[in-house]
Amino acid sequence: MRSATRVLALAGAMAAGLSTGHAQSADGVPDSGFYAGIGVSANLVVPTNQTMFSQGISNVFQNGTLAANGAAGGPVNPHPPNASTISPSAQLGYFQRLSESRWLMGGKFTYNYIAATTTDSFLRVPQSGSYALVGGGPVTSFTGNVTMRSYQITADHQFAFVPHVGFTFDRSYIYAGVGPSLTHTEVKLNNVVGFANINGQPGTSITGAPTTYTSSQWLIGATLAIGATYFLTPSWFVDFGYAFTITDLWNTAYASTFANTTSGFNTTGVLSGSYTGSLNTHALTVSINRRF
Repeated sequence: MRSATRVLALAGAMAAGLSTGHAQSADGVPDSGFYAGIGVSANLVVPTNQTMFSQGISNVFQNGTLAANGAAGGPVNPHPPNASTISPSAQLGYFQRLSESRWLMGGKFTYNYIAATTTDSFLRVPQSGSYALVGGGPVTSFTGNVTMRSYQITADHQFAFVPHVGFTFDRSYIYAGVGPSLTHTEVKLNNVVGFANINGQPGTSITGAPTTYTSSQWLIGATLAIGATYFLTPSWFVDFGYAFTITDLWNTAYASTFANTTSGFNTTGVLSGSYTGSLNTHALTVSINRRF
């Protein structure tokens, strides 16, 4: 009879262990587990380290004969505003207690579809330069602007892998960590035109029809994350997190040829330049997660 009682007790303990799938600590936080979750993020995108340079080189022809040539260029530091969005997010992770203590270690892989665009409208890049008549004559200085209807920066897909350490409390744990990130960005210079102030005539279009330049790339960066969880059951928990991400610099060059006719003069040349920048992103996320 005693043997039968022991067998039944052992079977009951095994059934209880199978019902949770993992060991459960006295504070209500499982000893370990893989998990997956989905959530919502409130994002703030902050453009940083913005620089831009534009220049134009041109040749002026009259009746098919080269009459003059010139060049102008200059820099500017754009100041696009911050952008904010609400976006979907997802995460996969794992945690493991350390030697039956309240400390744990883990890591998680996160995805955030930021979908934020910041726009600096009617940006001007000041120019200074000179031109000279072919066949001799003085060199004449002039000023101008390369203008664009807008300078747009979009951050959409962002991935991060963050190893972290944590400390458990009653049915919850807090954590902090840092790890690498990857952010996809697209930058557009919309409707770019070069103007020059020559011979007292301001605003003379040198480059003709507007041109739009677009570039996109994945930027390596780093993410600092902190957060707290609360276990509703041994298998389900809510995660509240904050992530701060800095990206590497993009450094993009552009160039295009132009040709136009004004007052009987044919002008041909090249409009070129470069733009550099990076992003800081902030994300507050709440997610529901399932432990396996």
